[in-house]
Amino acid sequence: MTNPSRLLIDGSKFGLDWLQIYWYGALIVLSILIAYILCSHEAKRRHFHKDCVIDLVIIGVPLGAIFARLYYVVFALGSFVKPGMTFKEVLLGVINVRDGGLAIYGAILGAVIALLIYSRVKKIRFLTLLDLVIPTIALGQAIGRWGNFFNQEAYGRVISEGFPPYFPLAVKIDECYQSCCADLPSRMGNIHYATFFYESCWCFIIFIVLWFILRRRVKHRGDITLAYLIMYGVERAIVEPLRTDSLMWGSVRVSQALSIALAAISVVLIVIRALAEKKKGRIVMPYEDAYFGPAPLERTEEVNADGTPERAEAAEETAEEAEEAAEETAEEAEEAAEEAAEAADEVKE
Repeated sequence: MTNPSRLLIDGSKFGLDWLQIYWYGALIVLSILIAYILCSHEAKRRHFHKDCVIDLVIIGVPLGAIFARLYYVVFALGSFVKPGMTFKEVLLGVINVRDGGLAIYGAILGAVIALLIYSRVKKIRFLTLLDLVIPTIALGQAIGRWGNFFNQEAYGRVISEGFPPYFPLAVKIDECYQSCCADLPSRMGNIHYATFFYESCWCFIIFIVLWFILRRRVKHRGDITLAYLIMYGVERAIVEPLRTDSLMWGSVRVSQALSIALAAISVVLIVIRALAEKKKGRIVMPYEDAYFGPAPLERTEEVNADGTPERAEAAEETAEEAEEAAEETAEEAEEAAEEAAEAADEVKE
């Protein structure tokens, strides 16, 4: 297969040197647009305020981009800070994202910070917002990984014998700059594991599970988020060792270690929550149908063992009390009317 161009639109072919649109950037924009549409649909179904999603986009996208870059820079600092470089040169290198260097975990961290800020300002539960956007994050990862294909990056080691040497399971790289090609006769045109494709497929599967299976069946706030962390953590822990461009902390692959830690923590939280529910005899952190409209809706945490919110029982009790009070008031009014009638008869006599 002929390796693709990084450019989606090359304006220089039409005499427009200023018009250069890259596949990677176009795919990121496409991911944001699809995420906005899906989140808006889900927000409407779950009675969020109509401006909620657009507010999250305005806050989350810039913070996601900033932290995606900062995360990469921190763990690849040696590529940006070299002896003899001036502060201006370092700064220009850090902000020059056209040469690559964005990390998905950094983008997720930025999005999480945006959700924390928004949840505090709007007084919405943080996990409520996180569950809203997590499925679209998985879909965005599935789409965005194809930007790695066009950029010829995020690929794996040179394939071993017996592995299918054809696309999309494998990918031809024009020139490999990674250490995996150092001992080969040539760095040009070698066939590598298409790790970006493996992750794209798995993230799409995660989206299918979260959006079409779990979204309408969850019983707790945070179920969707925990399911994502477990599924993505397992995938990244398996695929990351195949990659040749992992961010390293000494001899540790940062993304692999973080993935394992997040997946393990998620499992532990699910177990702790299950034990707490068994002890209390009710659901802890129940899923809510509506979150907020013009003003935040106050929700109680108390839920019966059968999953029925105690607020429903409280409402029934309140209705019964109101009915009894109304009956008593009616009886008193009737007695008062009879007394008034008797008094009127006495006056006539």
